[in-house]
Amino acid sequence: MKEFKKRGYLYVTITFFAITWLIHGITAYNQFIQEQQDHQQPVTTNLFWNEFIRQTTENWQSEFLQLSWQIGGLMILFAVASPQDKVGDQRKERILEKILEMEMEKKEYDQFMRNLKEEYPDK
Repeated sequence: MKEFKKRGYLYVTITFFAITWLIHGITAYNQFIQEQQDHQQPVTTNLFWNEFIRQTTENWQSEFLQLSWQIGGLMILFAVASPQDKVGDQRKERILEKILEMEMEKKEYDQFMRNLKEEYPDK
């Protein structure tokens, strides 16, 4: 039970995947048989498996490419152009400056900040 609690989402996802893929296989096979009979063609499993794998690959490709772009594209756009990200950086810099100011003497702190601005100028 401890293992299921730890990885329950994974197990449920795999179970849903297996069930839906099995249902897809059964319905695709029934459709394949019907189409072969409608065209008076022999029913061969080799043709069915080629068609089934092609359908599955097309579906996965379209879904995963779409999802990958949505996630990846949003992550890139968020990291590059997010105003929240810039606000977070400014906040961190202020906190760090305050800590340094409290720990260093005034002259040492001023020299440190000048050196920092020379090495890393503001954009």
